[in-house]
Amino acid sequence: MKTLAFTAIFIAVFSTFSSAQQLPTGAVLGQINTIERTVGNITRQLDRPTLAPFELSNLPNIDNISTEPLDALPATLAITTTAGNNLWLDVEVESGFRAIQRQWLLLADDSSKKHLLEHGALIITESRYADLGMTLLRFNVPKALDSKQALSDILSTQATLSLARNHIYQAQSQTSQRLDENLIYNNITNEKITPLNRVNSACELAVKVGLVDSAIDTKHSAFKHADITEKSFLPDDLAASLQHGTVIASLLVGQSTQLVPLLPQGKIYSAQVFYQQSDYAQGATLSAIIAGINWLLEQNVQVINMSLAGPDNQILHSVLSAASAKGAIVIAAAGNEGPAAPPMYPAAYQDVIAVSAIDKDQQPYRWSNRGDYVDYSALGVNVLTAQSGQRVGRESGTSIAAPYVTATLACLALNSGENKQDLLDKLNDLAVDLGPKGKDPIYGVGAVFRP
Repeated sequence: MKTLAFTAIFIAVFSTFSSAQQLPTGAVLGQINTIERTVGNITRQLDRPTLAPFELSNLPNIDNISTEPLDALPATLAITTTAGNNLWLDVEVESGFRAIQRQWLLLADDSSKKHLLEHGALIITESRYADLGMTLLRFNVPKALDSKQALSDILSTQATLSLARNHIYQAQSQTSQRLDENLIYNNITNEKITPLNRVNSACELAVKVGLVDSAIDTKHSAFKHADITEKSFLPDDLAASLQHGTVIASLLVGQSTQLVPLLPQGKIYSAQVFYQQSDYAQGATLSAIIAGINWLLEQNVQVINMSLAGPDNQILHSVLSAASAKGAIVIAAAGNEGPAAPPMYPAAYQDVIAVSAIDKDQQPYRWSNRGDYVDYSALGVNVLTAQSGQRVGRESGTSIAAPYVTATLACLALNSGENKQDLLDKLNDLAVDLGPKGKDPIYGVGAVFRP
């Protein structure tokens, strides 16, 4: 039945082309574009090398294939409490990015606050972040003021420089396979699979690493001996997402018969910022991310992993510049929008270390962003990880690659001091130069495997 279903897809494709000569040129092109989008979405979800056309015998199970990306979200998404009460609307804004509807951030000053109130804005919070050295206003605006231009008309030029939407940033990994931790067998030979993710840990030192991510399923057996300190920056009545943070934390400190941690003696400080947007997507508001970063600085965490990506945002840029000035080293996922996509943030900021993903054969992950902002690459395709609910599975994405660089830098920092340039020089020496000689838009300086 499954084979017949997939055959039907291709029959439809053939039918389209066979009837093309009877249609106007514009209609033909429209049908071709529709087919290309459908095939592209199917290919992306399979996350495996492109097959030769129509090799049906080699195609995977069709059950989980759809013609829309699994993480696609509606233009407007209501985020609700566990009791079903509305918290905010997660909406699509400029350039296809997402934000809380009509919600903005601004460096606080009395004059700006007065002008906003006079024009009908609602001040939600005025928050002082001591370790970042800034105070931020978070406010909602009437529909007529919901643009940077409209707000610029009522604010000073100086205030406008720090004006930004409360954008929502996305996790940058995709589950490719879920497995029972105790039953990982080869389907053909029935022999237990030996994981090939990692051969060695990054170091055996008691290093500290900060995660700006989702909550972690600390009840998972992989974290039985892990040292994890958590703090949530989400509303108390919003159900916590466990998916992404569990995966990232397991790469760093998760231990089992299948999982070898990068930092077996590491201590994780987890700033919980992601909420569940759908079964396949997690989002984090900028306001939660800022609070999380400030808390990590309070905990004297020097190395911070941010496996998330989204739009350029002036407030986020200012926050990360302030964190860098305090000595923090931020590592971020380069993004999973594809080789032709524009830069993603925070990875593209100069003060942030951007990581792209490669597979075990040192080939680039097909959906990894590329660009001059890519600093390093690391394993990020079909990597075995812990997953919430006592599961293990394989994950892909630049989110998965970033912790390799994070762990290596944490080890180097404890051994070599806190001078950032010295650390990067040592990391450059460890990186394996792939692709064109020297730094390039695919691998950056090179691939980080082991210190």
